[in-house]
Amino acid sequence: MGETAVSMILFSTPTISLDDAARVLAADGLTVTREANKLKVHWRGGLMLTVALARAEWVVSESVEIGEGTAYLADLTHCDARFEILISNLDVALDEMNTLIQVQTALQNLTHGFLFNSWNGALQPPES
Repeated sequence: MGETAVSMILFSTPTISLDDAARVLAADGLTVTREANKLKVHWRGGLMLTVALARAEWVVSESVEIGEGTAYLADLTHCDARFEILISNLDVALDEMNTLIQVQTALQNLTHGFLFNSWNGALQPPES
């Protein structure tokens, strides 16, 4: 079994909710099921991803840490929220990358936030 990983969308829009995420993901054709404070998301019974929303002081600290040494540090100091895309098996997710990319893109477009992947340290700014 592959390693567990997380992809994050870091942002600072206080009005965006987990319901907004569910709406845009479903509009993209993904199957979305709400379970308490998380969404279970998949495409045609394939790879299952979990999406959670974190909004707290520690999110700012971690966003700053992610941005250290990059051109995006100043922008990331304002990121006090993030969607966490929890991946239980990174190997499977990378083999079926289209679902992961679709979820990342939908959430990044919703929030105009930064995309960060824990497994490779890649940080991608929002499209202008």
